Amino acid sequence: MVSEISEGVYDLELEIEYGGETRVFHAAAIEADHGVVLVDTGVPSQADDVREALAEIGHDLADVSLVVFTHQDGDHAGAGAELVAESDALTAASVGDAPAIDGRADTVKGEGERYPPVRVDIEFVEGVTFETNAGTVEVVETPGHTPGHVSLFLPDADLLLAGDALTGGDELRGPREDVTPDLETAHDSVTHLAEYDYETVLCFHGGLYDATPEDVGELV
Repeated sequence: MVSEISEGVYDLELEIEYGGETRVFHAAAIEADHGVVLVDTGVPSQADDVREALAEIGHDLADVSLVVFTHQDGDHAGAGAELVAESDALTAASVGDAPAIDGRADTVKGEGERYPPVRVDIEFVEGVTFETNAGTVEVVETPGHTPGHVSLFLPDADLLLAGDALTGGDELRGPREDVTPDLETAHDSVTHLAEYDYETVLCFHGGLYDATPEDVGELV
């Protein structure tokens, strides 16, 4: 299922069966003059789900010009190698997490076999921006869940793509304690997110929420 969050920005809902229940991951696609920016990819088995979601908005993998990984976890970067090989898109991730994504370093939470490494062409830091049809996208460093976790802020769309810096269920929540190695830093990152101005938040785990910076600040 795909829904348009703002003009040219889409929530790509990727379903997966895990532990006897259906879970939904929320990747994102942002249209741009140069193609489609794909934000996160799901686990390796979800490459076909990404293809189908893109088809729902009239695109295919050949249209993807940039893949942004919010962080190194396998549910965010796992399908990256297959999708990038087929699309020949550029890839981007933070300086802090790029080595784990491309295989130069172990993943911080990995046990056993990891996802296929995927090259990282662009290593970015806080404040880096790029342009899309939805306006400027700004990289916000939000470490804690992983050392190099980032979120994406779209001021013209009043939108925050939080990755796993925020989570949700029946309501918006802060980072999950059981999968966040550095919880103190993760809470500092939530405080940092409250410094930006938005009206909507998309969480990879939880989906879309109407939320202001004041709402986010109260989560700490």
